Amino acid sequence: MDFVRLAQPRIVALFLLAVVAAMLLAGRPGAVLVSQVVAATALAVGGAAMLNNVLEAKLDQSMQRTRRRPTASGAVDRRHAVSVGAGMVVVGAAALWSWAGAGAAGLALGGALYYVLVYTLVLKPHLALSAVPGSLAGVFPPLIGWVAVGAPPTASILFLCAFIVCWSPPHSWALVLALADEYEDSGIPTPVARYGPRATRRLIVAAVAVLTGLTMAPALAGIYGPVYLWMCLGAGAALWWLAIRLIVKRTPAASWAFFKGSGPYLAVVLVAMLLGDRL
Repeated sequence: MDFVRLAQPRIVALFLLAVVAAMLLAGRPGAVLVSQVVAATALAVGGAAMLNNVLEAKLDQSMQRTRRRPTASGAVDRRHAVSVGAGMVVVGAAALWSWAGAGAAGLALGGALYYVLVYTLVLKPHLALSAVPGSLAGVFPPLIGWVAVGAPPTASILFLCAFIVCWSPPHSWALVLALADEYEDSGIPTPVARYGPRATRRLIVAAVAVLTGLTMAPALAGIYGPVYLWMCLGAGAALWWLAIRLIVKRTPAASWAFFKGSGPYLAVVLVAMLLGDRL
């Protein structure tokens, strides 16, 4: 169970939904291929999350929210976690190579390296706005799904990747706002520490505005149908309510609510894309 926790299954589940969405938008893959790609990507993404936990074990020890993570608490030996995590990435990439081709395997390895080495070791310890370039890690899973189907690039995959890149920073910043004191004690640079809570809230609202415009673009361009439009309008209204509450209340609880609500928002938009493409 400790190794499952290290793989961060809730985060992995969101990325797997993006994989499925990309595959179904790319064409009509069989259930077997979808299952194979999802399973292999889960291994690669979960392994990368495990390696991230190892690298951030000392940081996690300094924060109340994360100090019970198995690598931080000592419940799992870090050397074992490295072995298991690296093994999961390699096995996941090898399975993708066998089932979906070299391109999908290369994206799995590239995504793991970018998240673990570039984001965790280089960007996060030095940049207050590391969530912006760090958001690129989120485009690898849907690209894996798209390449696995063998489809040429279209507006759908470009929109899907752009949406994830724009969604990730406000999701991350809301968590930093909710746990501002803990992040300050950890020494990790954050927008709250560098620019202040007020500016960070404005960044989140600006990001929500960008997301709103971005999600409307496919409907206005006629890429997806009315079901997509209405689902995105409803999800967008809910996200705006959370953003306005964040500005008005200015409490950790309001920030936490935005963080928790932004995950389902991502899921709703992905499902809306699929329904809009089919209906």
